[in-house]
Amino acid sequence: MKSYILKNIRIIKTVVLLCGTLFAWSKLLDQISIFQIEYGTLFRFHDCSIPNPFTTPCLYGSVAFLVAFAWSYYLVLKPSLQQEKYLRNFLIFCVVFAGSVFSYEMIEYYKIFDTGGIIKSCSPGIHPLKTPCFSGLLFFMAACSISFVTVSKNNTK
Repeated sequence: MKSYILKNIRIIKTVVLLCGTLFAWSKLLDQISIFQIEYGTLFRFHDCSIPNPFTTPCLYGSVAFLVAFAWSYYLVLKPSLQQEKYLRNFLIFCVVFAGSVFSYEMIEYYKIFDTGGIIKSCSPGIHPLKTPCFSGLLFFMAACSISFVTVSKNNTK
């Protein structure tokens, strides 16, 4: 019975990460498309009014979602407590990364430390709670929370 519950928890975590992956990549591909239409190339990195998607944290978040989803899917097929712990640690890192990006966007939006420099944000000028970074943070937090449950249930076996 306990292994059935653990498998379902792993499936839920994998579905959350799949949703996060689809969300992140849809936003990144939109940004790539907009940038490509505006500049005609993806290799322009300077003097851009729209940030190049390859220089924003969106790319790294999207890749992290893809890695976490693939890892989680693998753990549904071949459960391993040690790998669950590694995935949990990776998701903790992802939460810290997404939280850092979200914090940066809050600082830039409210001009807490106005440096006057170029904003390297996925969504400049948009309220931070409406940015893809905030949504990504929520997906990572949900998956990380579920991962803690999975590891604790595995430890009580």
